Amino acid sequence: MKVTQIIDDIGDKKGGFAKASTTSPRKLAKAQTRNAIMKSALRLYSSEGSAGMSMNKVAKGAGIAQPSFYNHFASLDELQQQLSAQLKDNYLSPMRAAWITIIKDYAWLSETQFNQRCEQCLNHIFDAAFINIDLFQRLNEDRLRCGPTTKLSTKPSLEISTKLSTKPSIELSPANQLSTSSGLSHLINEIQQEWTQIFVEGLTLSDCDFEASEVNLCVDIASAQVHELILGCHQQRYTRGQAITILCQNLNALFIRFWQKHSV
Repeated sequence: MKVTQIIDDIGDKKGGFAKASTTSPRKLAKAQTRNAIMKSALRLYSSEGSAGMSMNKVAKGAGIAQPSFYNHFASLDELQQQLSAQLKDNYLSPMRAAWITIIKDYAWLSETQFNQRCEQCLNHIFDAAFINIDLFQRLNEDRLRCGPTTKLSTKPSLEISTKLSTKPSIELSPANQLSTSSGLSHLINEIQQEWTQIFVEGLTLSDCDFEASEVNLCVDIASAQVHELILGCHQQRYTRGQAITILCQNLNALFIRFWQKHSV
């Protein structure tokens, strides 16, 4: 499973390919061309990074003339933004609720139950990375090179909004948000922010008190370990099973700190 399947999955979820029985040939052809452009862009980014991407290269890879690009996207930036948003949604949606539940129920889970749930979620993360390991590596390289698009507050505040919902909606304050206009180069940073929100929501639902800095530290440590062990598996330095086993142990040690300080 490589770039083609990633974009085909996006098309299925986002309506990129509507069924021929309900769509006119013209609309179907337009959807197919748009899909081809997205495949071309992601393939190009995986091999050359954002610095190597150009409208001409993307159009050539999709088999269209450059002017035809504008029939589908206003600019290369818009294409990258839409790719980034859809990749992020495809990655997080299947496991967002599962991670929130693990954190919410953490105090009541046995070690075996925690490990079972954690292994399922970690396997999804590893699967997503190995669908296109070149893309995963490129995203991490760009994250290190580009850094955050805005300076993060040294004292980030986490706000809880209860408007129009009985369940709290967790939002990061503007001072702690990254720009969403940076496309694929900042996708890992944006995903890490989503992890922070997921963790905060789980802790809030569990009625566990926490400091923003504690959450940031936990998410940063967990993300660094997961990314490094994915690459270690790719290099065949150890097995996937070994990596996930140690990650479960380390995540358990990180999570328990939030409850231990309140039981003293």
